[in-house]
Amino acid sequence: MPDALPIRVSMPPAAPFTVGAIPAAMWRRPPVADPTWRLNFQGLMWMRPLARRAALDGQTGSLAALVRQAVLFHRQNPDPRSVAYGWDEGTALRRLEAENCLYALTRSAGLIPGMTADARVLTGSRYYGPPYHPVHNHGLMANLQLIRAGELLRLPAWRRTAMNRILTEAPLAFSRRGFSLEQSSMYQLTNATLWDQAAARLTGYPAAAARIRATVRNAYGIFSFMTEPDGKISQIGDSDEIAGRPRDLKGNRAVRDDQAGWVIGRWGWTDRDAPHYTIRYGPARRAHGHEDRAGGVTWSTRGVRVLVGPGRFSYDRNNRFSLYQTRPDAQNVAVPAGGAVRGGTSAITSTFAATSHVFVVRDTVYGKVHTRGVTVNATIARMVVSDSFRGVGRWRQHWHLDPDWVRLPGAALAFRHPAGRRLTVTTTGRVTAVPRGSPAGPAGWHFPRFQVREAAYQIMVDNVGAWTTTTFRVT
Repeated sequence: MPDALPIRVSMPPAAPFTVGAIPAAMWRRPPVADPTWRLNFQGLMWMRPLARRAALDGQTGSLAALVRQAVLFHRQNPDPRSVAYGWDEGTALRRLEAENCLYALTRSAGLIPGMTADARVLTGSRYYGPPYHPVHNHGLMANLQLIRAGELLRLPAWRRTAMNRILTEAPLAFSRRGFSLEQSSMYQLTNATLWDQAAARLTGYPAAAARIRATVRNAYGIFSFMTEPDGKISQIGDSDEIAGRPRDLKGNRAVRDDQAGWVIGRWGWTDRDAPHYTIRYGPARRAHGHEDRAGGVTWSTRGVRVLVGPGRFSYDRNNRFSLYQTRPDAQNVAVPAGGAVRGGTSAITSTFAATSHVFVVRDTVYGKVHTRGVTVNATIARMVVSDSFRGVGRWRQHWHLDPDWVRLPGAALAFRHPAGRRLTVTTTGRVTAVPRGSPAGPAGWHFPRFQVREAAYQIMVDNVGAWTTTTFRVT
């Protein structure tokens, strides 16, 4: 766009707006309710690519217009000293990132009051980290932007605050084995990448930087475990079906972490037909986790995904698909009738043999004693899961197939895959429903990417007797 013309920005589903002419009321009453859209808009995230392009093209007029708009935001929408109107920590840290970008390109003093206001959010009680919240990737992102802003404005106090928090929080972000405690396979990579960046910023702290880099190496290794034989990650917690980190760790075929509540196993690193599975248990849901800790499983074998997690639709708590993605019935778990998550405990025992891995999960997630047995076979492409609840008359297993499976006609639960595989599901329970893409509930949905939904079979099995055992076999 020529330097002299107004800058028009398109952020669907809202109407395009013009830089410098955004109505003051729009900051406090954005035209779109979706929280991610508002984060992008009020966080000025849309400015960064525009500023970069303007700088590359030598468009000083466009850069000046972006600076004026950033300054105008703070005049029209000053900090209410609460999380309203885009003054939460997540939006403020992204806005500071945009302002850091603009200041680095222009050195405009007009940006400094706004940068100071956003830094105040990130150094006060709205900070997303200790002592107000557990360690979280937002806190680390905030600290990285504070370091950058402190360097740009020559304010060592900002840098010192951020550095001290990084040093304190680094041991609390991952389990000792290297699992992110945010309970998400996608955020495993996010956190590993961010802490790698943090280690690079710890000039003057060589020992701490070395410890963080060692943790990051472990975290990347765990991300390789989370990578399925097809090269993409298992979707656990808030996760898209993104590219994984294929890596050959030789004979290291299983990892169990009671601190984080994960088991991941496989029988090969380079064989696309090798089985791969995950089991979730342990700590209560937090951060980007879902209600899957009562032995929630995923499983792939013979080169195809069979049982999958729901993925991530959005972060809009008013959206029924976003609520569904987190609920127990969207996971591969068993849920008692009328059961509500009550916290409780969840633990696992394991037996690893050459051709099979066997687990027993015992939990009180729903306030009742629940036992789940899981057996994964290698030579036979089979997973067997058994559930029992003590003192509960009725419960239901929920199973979620990858969207590629198509049900074959007939009374039996048989499915075919485009790759030529066949899945047969048998159970000692009673199959009550097999919805696919149902708006009611909702039920039978999978979310491969943000705000993308695909219809997928959800098999609901009610118990018959004290135990219900369901077997999945691929041929």
